[in-house]
Amino acid sequence: MPKNDTGGSSITRRVFMKGAAFAAGTAAVGLGGAAGYDTWLKPAQAHAQSDEHLAYTYHQLHCGGACPMACKVRDGRLVQVQPNEAGGDRYATICLKGLSEVQHIYGKGRIQTPLKRVGERGSSDFVAISWDEALDLMVDTITDLQKQHGKDCVLVKQSTESLAQFMAPLFGAQTGGNGGIDNGTGNGLDPAIGHGGGYAYATGEARDWTNANMVLMVGSNFLESTLPQVRLFFEAKEAGAKMVTVDPHFSTTAGKSDQWIPIVPGTDAALFLGMVTAIIDNKWYDENFVLQHTALPYLVDAKTKKLVRDHAEDPNAEEPETGEKNPFFVWDQSSSQKRAYTDAAAKPTLKGTFTVDGASCTTAFSLLETAQKHYTLEWASEKTGIPADTIKTLAQEYACNGPASLAVGWGGSDKMANADIGGHAAALLAALTGNIGKPGAHVGVFVGGAWNGYSASLGAWELPAQLAAATSKVASYDLKYQDNNVRAFICLGDAINQKYGNQNKTIEWVKKLDFIVTIDAYFTEGAKWSDLVLPTTSRFENDEEIGGIASGYNHLVLQAKVIDPLFEAKTEFWIEREIAKRLGVDQYLPKTARELVEAKLANSEDPYLAALTVDDIVKNGYLYPLKGIEKPRTAYEDGAFLTTSGRMDVYYDNLVEFGQELPAYEDCNEAYADNPLRAQYPLQLANVRTRFRIHNQFWDARWTQQFYEPYVELNPTDMQARGLAAGDTVEVLNDRGSFKCKVKGNEAVRPDSARMYEAATSDYLVEGNLQNVTNDTMIERGYALMTGPVIPFSDTLVEIKKA
Repeated sequence: MPKNDTGGSSITRRVFMKGAAFAAGTAAVGLGGAAGYDTWLKPAQAHAQSDEHLAYTYHQLHCGGACPMACKVRDGRLVQVQPNEAGGDRYATICLKGLSEVQHIYGKGRIQTPLKRVGERGSSDFVAISWDEALDLMVDTITDLQKQHGKDCVLVKQSTESLAQFMAPLFGAQTGGNGGIDNGTGNGLDPAIGHGGGYAYATGEARDWTNANMVLMVGSNFLESTLPQVRLFFEAKEAGAKMVTVDPHFSTTAGKSDQWIPIVPGTDAALFLGMVTAIIDNKWYDENFVLQHTALPYLVDAKTKKLVRDHAEDPNAEEPETGEKNPFFVWDQSSSQKRAYTDAAAKPTLKGTFTVDGASCTTAFSLLETAQKHYTLEWASEKTGIPADTIKTLAQEYACNGPASLAVGWGGSDKMANADIGGHAAALLAALTGNIGKPGAHVGVFVGGAWNGYSASLGAWELPAQLAAATSKVASYDLKYQDNNVRAFICLGDAINQKYGNQNKTIEWVKKLDFIVTIDAYFTEGAKWSDLVLPTTSRFENDEEIGGIASGYNHLVLQAKVIDPLFEAKTEFWIEREIAKRLGVDQYLPKTARELVEAKLANSEDPYLAALTVDDIVKNGYLYPLKGIEKPRTAYEDGAFLTTSGRMDVYYDNLVEFGQELPAYEDCNEAYADNPLRAQYPLQLANVRTRFRIHNQFWDARWTQQFYEPYVELNPTDMQARGLAAGDTVEVLNDRGSFKCKVKGNEAVRPDSARMYEAATSDYLVEGNLQNVTNDTMIERGYALMTGPVIPFSDTLVEIKKA
């Protein structure tokens, strides 16, 4: 890649032509911006020509936007991106990243041709080769490795942006299992409600905040991370909802809220536990909801801390027994004996100690009362830095002035090692107060309309049994530390840099692999470490009239062809079919992308979707409303949760060995106040979400670079203490590694902290990579959680000094 227009380091590489397979015999290159770049692209004429037309697609899925777009094409070139208004004003969404695609897809970060490594890994020393050479090399190398080491020696990691469907099944590759990203809070929240799959997706959509009296945001910078839906924040505020933001830093969302409450990083769980204590002590809880819809009245064996059930579960069973088949028990007030919780005649006792079948038992609520005695308001205040009276008032408003929504986030406190405890405590808050399952009352992550509105249960293309992904024996985040069989790594997107902390350890592992392939539209940090780099198309390019379909914000969204593929880029579908041909299994794949889209509709278990065709969606403006969207989505209105008991199962007896059957506070792994390591590395480094990027995407978008260049932010007091001035080049370091970048003072940043937008890579820094310093410690308890441990990217201590 060339030197960025706004600064940064160059990447050294050799690229040259090999034969007549490339455009017009020019000196075309593999990466944008070098010799021959202009020969690929011709400018559109200044005035509209007869072939000017609108074409339709949808944008990024990685941010949860999936915004439907109407794109003006002139002379075969994209010249304007605007919202597709076919769904009405509510769903005509776009942000600066979508607008910038007019420049971005033609930008210098694009991979123009297939590239083969000829230098050392990480040197970016590549030569351009033809597609036939590239795909032959890929298939031959991988199949040879599989003959030696088994099919599962291949790992496929796929970003949310990738449209690939068949890569892992074609090779019989493993996919790395749990990923460790965005699952910190969900690991604690989701088991209680049976919702979100470990990622804490909210139980309702932000459109319903207008029905709330309070929206409490903790670790959620909604106005940066969910640009297409920011109007929902202001609609709620105008409707009378009190918007409260709890964040260590004075974020964009905090600046627009009615109240900002600063908090010590990594102490969200302490805040929630302090609120729980206030709610219990003042009897602000909804006793009827607690008795009828939660696990808190269930009997617990006082000795084992396990819930009392009808019979012992089979430890080898594939699925846990439901509460219907193996009931939990309550203490019936009328008969003074245990009764199955499903017994409609039972009148449960909320608290007390009883003798049940010769054993001393108590209720989960009684255990909670006892546990909470440790978490006084004064204790919570000391941990969080929030005044005790503020915590008490917050608890009262949340419990008594509802309906209230509790919005947690990604990109903040969820990236701390103790995030699951915060998620568990958040579930307790909703369970105690009944702030769930009714208009205005929700809990979870509200980022991304496509993830929190109504969703489409699309079907899949059916493959034969011999085409199936392998079982992953080692989770993705443990591959560099635990013995495993992975020898080849196929990255659909930038997995190497984006998905792993502690980059220097990641690279040690990567260097040991036999073969690495990156398939992406843009030359990312991970591509530097690859043996083969294959250019795929952006969301705007296609070789067919229909490319893909997705569940957008309350709509199906359809990807149509906007322009032809740029450079030598190919669609992922084309790449997969070419691989299938070389493997002799192309007869099992759809012949066209349209055929695949039609199958996803026809094979849906939802009759509403199964009745649709591509033509129906095209006639409706390339998007189609999902059923019932007139009313904001609210889950669990009937009080029936998707848990073992059908209630809010807030007592986790599978975590008894860790003392986390009820949320028990633990400091985060590294960035806690009393860590002796702070003497050497006193600053907590948070890498947070931003409106300018989507993870590592758009770093190379020149139109947005003019508004933001990567830098680390410090409070002016910390700048002064280190003798730093704005614009100085600094080194950010700890025992894991270091990087160099510019520094900027910002009073919005909490003292003793540093803030940086996530995924800052070496092309746009002075030297090194943000991931060089990030924490990747996996805590033991994490392996017992729903989606495994979280990678604690922001649970990181550093020092910053002038370079």
